Amino acid sequence: MVEPQMKSFRESPWRYSQFAILGLVVAGLVKWLSPLGWVVSLVIGAVVAVAYLLFEKKRGVI
Repeated sequence: MVEPQMKSFRESPWRYSQFAILGLVVAGLVKWLSPLGWVVSLVIGAVVAVAYLLFEKKRGVI
């Protein structure tokens, strides 16, 4: 039986999941630590996730 070749995280379809998780964590922290609503918290989380994605693309990691 042949073992499937392991892909690096860079080649994995899950490589973008880190940005979604980061956005959700930031949104949860903003909601928990501030009086802002969920919509505003999710927008802030999305902005942080996109900013981190663009930072990683500029570094050449993705």
